[in-house]
Amino acid sequence: MSITASTSPGALTGVRVLDFTGVVAGPYCTRLLADLGAEVIKIESPAGDLLRLAQPRRHGYSAYFAPLNAGKQSLCLDLKQPRAVELVLQLTEKSDVAVQNFRPGVMRDFGLGYEQLKARNPKIIYCNMSGFGQEGPAADWAAFAPIIHAAAGLDFAMMQWQDDVTKPHNGSVPFADYMTGVHGNSAIMAALFRRERTGLGEEIDIAMTEVIYNALTFELQEANFGLVGGRLKYRVLRAKEGLFVVNPLSPKNFIDLCTATGHPEWLEKFPLRTSERTKNWLALLGAVEEWAQQYTAEECERIISAGGCPVARLRTIKEALDEPQAQFRNSSVVVEDGAGPLTVANTPLRMRESEAGIGARVPGLGAQTAQVLESVLGLSPSEIDKLVQAKVAYREIAPT
Repeated sequence: MSITASTSPGALTGVRVLDFTGVVAGPYCTRLLADLGAEVIKIESPAGDLLRLAQPRRHGYSAYFAPLNAGKQSLCLDLKQPRAVELVLQLTEKSDVAVQNFRPGVMRDFGLGYEQLKARNPKIIYCNMSGFGQEGPAADWAAFAPIIHAAAGLDFAMMQWQDDVTKPHNGSVPFADYMTGVHGNSAIMAALFRRERTGLGEEIDIAMTEVIYNALTFELQEANFGLVGGRLKYRVLRAKEGLFVVNPLSPKNFIDLCTATGHPEWLEKFPLRTSERTKNWLALLGAVEEWAQQYTAEECERIISAGGCPVARLRTIKEALDEPQAQFRNSSVVVEDGAGPLTVANTPLRMRESEAGIGARVPGLGAQTAQVLESVLGLSPSEIDKLVQAKVAYREIAPT
């Protein structure tokens, strides 16, 4: 499949999305929609998305915020004012999707819950994303990714694969956020397809905890049936210089590894299709690590990979994106925010027949307020001026 940029419109061109989200999960969900051509209008308060303040910052602009919001438009409104809420309801009449990740009930209190938007547009697809779901005893709990990792079992699941630790290792990668964004995106796509067949809108409820539960399939079944040691541990191995991981999971992978390293005797010494599989697996990894002491991790990767067994040396994200494969696929691209150009990861969504890619511009707070109000709602410049003077709407607000 060619990954050359298509000249055809994106698969979601013509779909308008009202994006009420902030931080990571919601913005990533809606940015994926923008990657496929959707018109995403990010509705922000005068304070802006919390992530606009996140490090690293350049001249007041957050490089963390940038890749999660590139390709969107920013409409700045004070939703505490009834006139601002009415503007959003008017936008709803001309939109297809609304996405929000406030705590349950917050949007309804603004007058912008599902039923309220549905009254103005029965075909609206309304996606809720929250930590614990829209209803239930924990629905009102505040949640960011680290809270979900702890509450949903991920931290203990990761801990059980470590040696000699009494609590989980520190971490700051928000897995739950990105996974939730992908699940929200998938549900929105399904709802759009259903609407094409039925003409009906939909309300979606994505709970971050349930996303994590689904990622812990083995751990749950291990708990159900009291299994111990049924899953192999993928240990990082140390070479003469550098680190790498090898995964001879299938019988052929095992043969390929033994052949590539020049140790065919490992096939009989560490058999992996016996009741001693887990013990032999760990012994095999120890033997591979001993073999690796004469090579760098890069050399180990080259030797083992050439033989056909899955292997990879540990890279930083910068090193990974500098690799020939990543360069070939344009896995990183340059976007522009108010501080200038910056490199970000390109969209993982690739299409043969339609355009897909992260947008080239990151919106400043309120940068498209006048444009959206004029082009979508048909307001005149003087009407927009009055809204700005009344502090219902805000033109671009420079970062502090």
